[in-house]
Amino acid sequence: MRIVLAVLAAIVAPAGIMIALYLYGQFTTFEAGDPYIWIRTRNFSIICLLVSTLYVVVLGLPAYLLLRWRHAIRWWSTLIAGFVLAAVPLAILVWPLRFAGPGSSASVNGVATMIDGVPTMAGWVQYLAGVGQMGALGVVGAFAFWLVQRR
Repeated sequence: MRIVLAVLAAIVAPAGIMIALYLYGQFTTFEAGDPYIWIRTRNFSIICLLVSTLYVVVLGLPAYLLLRWRHAIRWWSTLIAGFVLAAVPLAILVWPLRFAGPGSSASVNGVATMIDGVPTMAGWVQYLAGVGQMGALGVVGAFAFWLVQRR
């Protein structure tokens, strides 16, 4: 029963942070009386909870079982596993050179992130920031899991 609660905590903690940040952005962008804020937030919440559930079930549970089998469940091993399991799939999925082709260019908010198929320093910083943010969410989920499941 404790593992089920730990899994739920690992799913809800990072998703809750993302939902709270999204909702904050909604209130700073739109008027507070906009009824669509809650519809957009509901839709975003569903996506966050689905992605978080997939990460925890597909990657987190096998990692937990492996750590438990090796008798290596410590706070630090759990946090490292959470970071790696969250950051690596995103790092592979959005690898900037995967989309690079001769003559391709990209920019974000007027800042060039790729010029002639080569990522700029701003592009690499943006890539590492995104991967680091996802890894931080993995740490949050892993810490919530560890707090609930520890004896």
